[in-house]
Amino acid sequence: MEYKKPIGINIDLETGVIPGAKKLVRRLSDLKGYFLDEDAYNELLKDDPVVYEVYAVEQEEKEGDLNFATTVLYPGKVGKEFFFTKGHFHSKADRAEIYYGIKGKGGMLLQTPEGEAEWIPMGPGTVVYVPPYWAHRTVNTGDEPFIFLAVYPADAGHDYGSIKDKGFSKIVIEENGEVKVVDNPRWKE
Repeated sequence: MEYKKPIGINIDLETGVIPGAKKLVRRLSDLKGYFLDEDAYNELLKDDPVVYEVYAVEQEEKEGDLNFATTVLYPGKVGKEFFFTKGHFHSKADRAEIYYGIKGKGGMLLQTPEGEAEWIPMGPGTVVYVPPYWAHRTVNTGDEPFIFLAVYPADAGHDYGSIKDKGFSKIVIEENGEVKVVDNPRWKE
C-alpha cells in the first residue's frame, strides 16, 4: 500500500491566507439574485467589491479524506443585509462539516431542506458543527474581516444550486444597530 504523506501548513491568523492554497475570489457580481434589496445591490455593484476569498487545501475527492479551507468574509451590507457567503448543502448530503472562528465577528445561518433555520453567532475560538443534511452560510456582522477555518470530507461536494433557486428561509440584517435574523420574504418552500 502506498501512503499519502502528512502535511503541516501555517495559516496567517491575521489575514486568513494559507500559503500555496487554491484561492477563490467571490465578488458581489457572483451573488446576483442572492440579496433582497435589488436597488442597493445594483448601486453597490458599480464598484463590484470582493465579498469573500477562500483559501482551500483540497485532497482527491474520495471517501475518508478531508479538505480544509479558510474564508475571509469582508464587512459590508447590501441594504440592511450583511455580506454573506453563497451558502450550500453538500452534494453528498450525509456529510458533516466543522467551522472554527479565527478573527472578527459573524455567524452561521443553517437550514434543513424544509426550511427549519438556526443562527449561531461566531467569533474567535467558536466551533460550529454543521450536521449532515443542513445547508450553511456564514455572515459577517462586524466591521472587520470575519475569518474562519472549515474542515470537511473531501467527497462532500457543494450544492449551490438549491440555495440559488430557493434561498434561505431567514436573512441576517442590521436594524437599529442590532443584528436580527428575520424571515426571508422570497423564501420558496
